[in-house]
Amino acid sequence: MPDLLLELFSEEIPARMQKNAAGDLKKSVTDALVDAGLTYEAAREYWTPRRLALDVRGVTARSADIRDERKGPRIDAPDKAIEGFLRGAGLSSRDEAEIHNDPKKGDFYVAVIEKPGRVAEDIIADAMPEIIRNFQWPKSMRWGEKSAESGSLRWVRPLQSILCTFGPETEEPVVVEFEVGGIRSGNITHGHRFHAPDPIIVRRFDDYRLSRLA
Repeated sequence: MPDLLLELFSEEIPARMQKNAAGDLKKSVTDALVDAGLTYEAAREYWTPRRLALDVRGVTARSADIRDERKGPRIDAPDKAIEGFLRGAGLSSRDEAEIHNDPKKGDFYVAVIEKPGRVAEDIIADAMPEIIRNFQWPKSMRWGEKSAESGSLRWVRPLQSILCTFGPETEEPVVVEFEVGGIRSGNITHGHRFHAPDPIIVRRFDDYRLSRLA
């Protein structure tokens, strides 16, 4: 099953905030996965002075298809009751509803709502910008040319890059593509300022773990 690797790389995070922030990131991401219909086997957070990282193992590749049946009024109910039911179910006419029979109560309308599953990459790409934008720090700041604009990204210190890869151990993982505050996700991290200053291409957590990070 696929694994998810996420890193949020910034300028130095105050030491007192690092551990809690990493735990908050794990909870926000795993909650979002579960809410969207995905499951996972394990998740572990990591942190250094300049990064928060999350390794989520065994993520389902796709959420399940959903079929929901909503029981409505009898077919001989007042028009307003039927129209309200159709509107609430997202149906435009009675023809889009099914008619079911109850031996005791007679015929009644049923709205069948089918929602196809989604691939995990799309779910992750949709969830991450909101998680990052709404991340709660004890103190945060804006920076750069757009810092004066309403709704510009706030972070504990200037956020510099986002790494997000997804895929099984037996295949080449993909970059989950999204953008937050002008920063596009990729597969690049940065090592220790002095001992490993060059950009590092990361495919999965094993590559990341062996990098000389700080």
